[in-house]
Amino acid sequence: MAISEDQRALRAGRLGSSDAARVMAGDWLALWREKTGRAEPPNLDLVAAVQIGIATEHLHPRFVEHATGVPCVPADATRVHADHDWLVAHPDFYTWDNAQVGSPDVIVEAKFSGGFQSDAELAQRYHWQLQHQFLVTGMERGLLSILRPNGHALVRTGRVAADCDRLLSTAQAFWWHVANDVEPCDPLPVEAPAVEALRVVDMTRHNRFVALAAVLVEQRPATLAAREAETALKALMPEDARLAFAGGLFLARDREGRLSLRYGEPPRRALERAEPWTPVSSDPSLSAVLDGGWGEGSEKTLVWKDFTDGTHEQDGHRRRGREG
Repeated sequence: MAISEDQRALRAGRLGSSDAARVMAGDWLALWREKTGRAEPPNLDLVAAVQIGIATEHLHPRFVEHATGVPCVPADATRVHADHDWLVAHPDFYTWDNAQVGSPDVIVEAKFSGGFQSDAELAQRYHWQLQHQFLVTGMERGLLSILRPNGHALVRTGRVAADCDRLLSTAQAFWWHVANDVEPCDPLPVEAPAVEALRVVDMTRHNRFVALAAVLVEQRPATLAAREAETALKALMPEDARLAFAGGLFLARDREGRLSLRYGEPPRRALERAEPWTPVSSDPSLSAVLDGGWGEGSEKTLVWKDFTDGTHEQDGHRRRGREG
């Protein structure tokens, strides 16, 4: 969020939300040089993503209010931690949890994303920044407002006590180097926990959902049998066939060799070229079908007996074999 010169001066000798993310990422030496005046902060005036985020920031309240039905208001003041005045935060916006009653109680962090990161990945990326804001303001709930060229998304988040404690202790360790002017080494980064952006919803009260679920549960054995039959049919598809049909359905093979099952009669032009199936040696045996889990069936074993007169017996019938 764009800040005033007074706010920039207030942050200069303190640790803000963006700084906290760098502390947890292990970027201590570069940040220490900035905080002790040995180096200038990076110039973001020509960083396109940052400038687009600033230019589109005013759109977030409109999208948040449309999604939640609750007003979203700018956060004008920079907040200072109650016990550590070197910890500051300036949230982008505030809103209310359910209704506009009393003071705002939800932090809204506005971000623009032009890349391919998912909502969950962005929530993980900005986890420590939001936890820092919770730590400084004392608030418990937050919204990550993500504006993209093709849409808008909201990710609900909240204060994690263990993470806030870890953030505070890590920030204190870093700030000791600033306060005592001792050059630090870059420690290992502290990874943010993976964030699941999708909800877990109990649909028990949704009558239509429950009714359809009951149908599926009841029909599950038949569904499994149908899937097994479909797999077995595909296994019996001749390798040199583009289309095979019988019994009111047909299998079709596309150019990549993938098989699809369709119901009804095949196209008329295909029927004109149809030829009857005849057994060939390349057809899979029934045992192969069974071993592959393609279906159930039975197999008849043929037993041959040799006789001294040069004949053989197959299924009770004597046959004269070819002379060697």
